[in-house]
Amino acid sequence: MNAFTNFFMMTDKTVSLTQQTAVGVYGLSAGYGGETIVRDASFEVQQGERLAIIGPNGAGKSTLLKAMLGLIKPQAGSARFLDRRFNDVRQHVAYVAQADEIDWRFPSKVRDLVAMGRGVHLGVTGRLGARDWKAVDRALDAVNSLDLAHRPLSDLSGGQRRRVLLARALVQDPQILIMDEPFQAIDEVTRAALLSVLDDFQDEGKTAILVHHNLGDVRALFDRVVLVDGAVTAT
Repeated sequence: MNAFTNFFMMTDKTVSLTQQTAVGVYGLSAGYGGETIVRDASFEVQQGERLAIIGPNGAGKSTLLKAMLGLIKPQAGSARFLDRRFNDVRQHVAYVAQADEIDWRFPSKVRDLVAMGRGVHLGVTGRLGARDWKAVDRALDAVNSLDLAHRPLSDLSGGQRRRVLLARALVQDPQILIMDEPFQAIDEVTRAALLSVLDDFQDEGKTAILVHHNLGDVRALFDRVVLVDGAVTAT
């Protein structure tokens, strides 16, 4: 199953959104081609927390996220979201990959890419209605990108791409937001939009987990840190 397919997974409607533990990772090991990059990772993230995953380049931060989300198959262990498997609560968990994981040459417009985030509410055969398109425009407005709505994807700058991917996540109306290196190499407009979104998200009691690279501002921006360097340590 790939990331695109996951957008159209139906969620378990009985899941409780008031779980004290929003995300739990238990003995998770993952890697590629038989090589283990992250070994026996265990930590929990409580509802409403903003958590940073930090570590040196190549330590396995992105690998950890992908294993948690089932984008790569874990070698051992598991991850739980709102005390369910990821595929059972896909509607409530939004993932923002690094911008270079998207093919920006695809002949589509910004508004259409953001609208993909509504797929988890519709199912495979569903159609976007007026309410969904209004949600798309609200998400673009929240990241200062409504003016980009009808622009081709290929015309976007690096910072604009980051904001568009964030809008695609927000249009899900998720309880948990997971982002891979969102602060890396961004302009001030994108940084301000991202911080505003994260502050609003936390004010609503929602949970954010971000891979982060700048140790200088980690204490100011996050409640807690998970250090990944082979083993995993939560602080």
